[in-house]
Amino acid sequence: MVLISGCVENGGYEVGKLLHSYCCKTGFDVIIQVCNTLIDFYCKYGYVDDARRLFDSMIEKDLVSWNTMVAGYARSNNCGKAFSLFREMRYSNIGYDRVSFVNFILACANGGDLDLGKVAHGHLIASGKEISVSLGTVLVNMYCKCGLIEFARKVFDELPDKNVASWNSMIRGYVESGLNREALRLFNLMKCRKLEPDAVTMLGLISACRKSGELSHGTDIHSYIVSKDHLNGRIVLQNALIDMYAKCGNMAQAKSIFVKMTKKDVISWTSIIMGHAISGEGEEALLAFRQMLAEEVEPNSVTFIGVLLACDHSGLVEVGQKLYNTMCKVYNIEPQIEHCGCMVDMLARAGMLEEANKFVKKMPVEPNAVIWRMMINACRVHGNVDLGLSLVSRLIEAKALTSSQDHVISSNLFAEAGRWDDVLHERNTMTAWKGSKVAGKSSVSDLRD
Repeated sequence: MVLISGCVENGGYEVGKLLHSYCCKTGFDVIIQVCNTLIDFYCKYGYVDDARRLFDSMIEKDLVSWNTMVAGYARSNNCGKAFSLFREMRYSNIGYDRVSFVNFILACANGGDLDLGKVAHGHLIASGKEISVSLGTVLVNMYCKCGLIEFARKVFDELPDKNVASWNSMIRGYVESGLNREALRLFNLMKCRKLEPDAVTMLGLISACRKSGELSHGTDIHSYIVSKDHLNGRIVLQNALIDMYAKCGNMAQAKSIFVKMTKKDVISWTSIIMGHAISGEGEEALLAFRQMLAEEVEPNSVTFIGVLLACDHSGLVEVGQKLYNTMCKVYNIEPQIEHCGCMVDMLARAGMLEEANKFVKKMPVEPNAVIWRMMINACRVHGNVDLGLSLVSRLIEAKALTSSQDHVISSNLFAEAGRWDDVLHERNTMTAWKGSKVAGKSSVSDLRD
């Protein structure tokens, strides 16, 4: 059992399978505890069907067997099978416990099944038992993931005892729902209750500041982290702060944190490279990339998005082309739509429309609407109306003009070509959609309450 559990912790799938074979040969596979450990092993590696076959073959099962299998379905986002197994437990008169409910509600959260989640919550209320902090936390998480943030807050407020995980779930729920100010208010309340936040709490709050662009609150969060020994110097928080300052337009502070770091990983380098790129500092981004390679830190897929974006914004076409080839041939990184988008935009901005069109045709991924907009708009800007019209015609035939932006760009190109009937048609299409602008909102907030 210990050896099998060790395979889960240390990534030894092949060794785990050999141990399973050994158990079958020696007769250990009839021991419930061994089977439970093997079920957990297969589930954690994503082989849920293998786990279920083992579960079904067990001559005798205990509550841990059932809970482990339900947990496996929860991790694989298979809410339906988790519910089916949970219902089978009830019909078989298996005495389910708190862990059973935690796993089932987790399955509902991961699978986004609000209806089944409500059924489980209703059963808990009907039982008359007090909802424990662990159950309350997964309920908060479930309602947040299903978009019912008010329900989540009600469950959160009614919890008699809250731990840091409960607060973290609620803060994360607010951030993921775009309610960044509410997340920051909850942190203020957390401090009033004299609760000690952990790194997960701070990551959620840094994300809230980054998404809202409210740098003053981000600076406060940064100061709080520096003041706490258990948080200060954590590389994951330093990386998040670099990203936050960069996205909020304060590259000086982002670089200050980066330079002072005693240890940097690929995320640290990628964050500073991306920061330079989005700030239009192409040369600085490339310099950081060269320093990264000099320190023998291997770049990843996101790193190359940063350097290609830097080349795109700075018009460094030849450098960008070389880096793209390096990514593919030296680091064997499969290009994603983001890498291809940078290359197309880079070539299109430089007026290299034929090269951009050839690149699109050879892309290893299917071009999306953004790619086509880049191409068509570049054709209008650089006066290559014929190529632009051929692209529009291809999209019309494929019925790929799916947004108001597509029709605006197409209309502008038709106007350049003097095709006024087509312009009128595109305008009428947009009018039929009755597209409306989203009202602007102020970002000024008061977090004192």
